[in-house]
Amino acid sequence: MEQVSSGNGIDRNKAMVEQLQRYGIFNSKKVAEAMEKVDRGLFVPAGTPAYVDSPMAIGYNVTISAPHMHAMCLQLLEKNLQPGMHALDIGSGTGYLTACFALMVGPEGRAVGVEHIPELVTSSIKNIEKSEAASLLKQGSLSINVGDKVGQSLLLMMPFMSGQLREKYHSHLLTS
Repeated sequence: MEQVSSGNGIDRNKAMVEQLQRYGIFNSKKVAEAMEKVDRGLFVPAGTPAYVDSPMAIGYNVTISAPHMHAMCLQLLEKNLQPGMHALDIGSGTGYLTACFALMVGPEGRAVGVEHIPELVTSSIKNIEKSEAASLLKQGSLSINVGDKVGQSLLLMMPFMSGQLREKYHSHLLTS
């Protein structure tokens, strides 16, 4: 897939999303809307060709996935990313995919990102604050958290667990 390089960030981001659709990577209008609203250029290091369909190094020996991978993920999960639903992103990295999740589940839903590298959590929050998902972060329906211990991660996952599973882990965490 060729690089999209003309225009401002929003225009290039929209062109990238349209190109992914033309290539048949996804066909969902809702996925297109989320990806167009979350400008990938805000989530990659400065000077990086943000709109190329390729993974990009983001530091800490970590990459942000290629846009086609994000599109495929969002399309595959679309039925589970309806307004009011909950989404959990383990290894949230830059926060890009978590922001897309949040836009898809809306303000009445909840999107939680868990990342074990504290510096990435800090930068992902800054990225999201510059994006269309900023209001969801501010109101609390989108959050990015450091989760480097099993107990912390389980606490963050509680809202996503079934009642019986939640009770099992909740009592385990209280006695640990």
